[in-house]
Amino acid sequence: MTSAASGLVLVSPGGVPAALADRLAALLERRLLPPLPADAEAPDQQLQASLGCAWAWLQPLAVPPAQDLPPASCWAELLGAWRLPTCLLVSEAERCDGQARSQVILLQHYRVPLVGVVQCGGTWRPEERRRDGLPWLGSLPDGTSDPAIEEQLHLKHCLESRLGPTRLE
Repeated sequence: MTSAASGLVLVSPGGVPAALADRLAALLERRLLPPLPADAEAPDQQLQASLGCAWAWLQPLAVPPAQDLPPASCWAELLGAWRLPTCLLVSEAERCDGQARSQVILLQHYRVPLVGVVQCGGTWRPEERRRDGLPWLGSLPDGTSDPAIEEQLHLKHCLESRLGPTRLE
């Protein structure tokens, strides 16, 4: 049986870069689906196809979730209507300029099931992030040092605890 719970949509204020989606798919051991919107003319059909996958998947949104999407008002509204688990990815710069907050508010407004927020790159300061009041999951660091690997494993654990561990078939 397939459900939205077997998948995770990745969103970012400027659209999710392909390299970042690849890294998260490898970390979480999930299949990476083509980015949305491959064909903005039929977004409901694209989402229906995602739900038909028999394996755990990640699907990046290539545009900002606030981008217009007729007949819905925007992608965030459509994700909320489909009740698709979603993870917000933000850079350190986007976090600093308030985009993390505004994107969380947008997703909450449209009742998107927000799994949490991940900081991609930059310096991770967990004490400061706890004060933000946002549902931070952790950081996906750029480096390959021991602390960076530890941060990646922590992020994987946090995401799996919310989504359930799932492996590629």
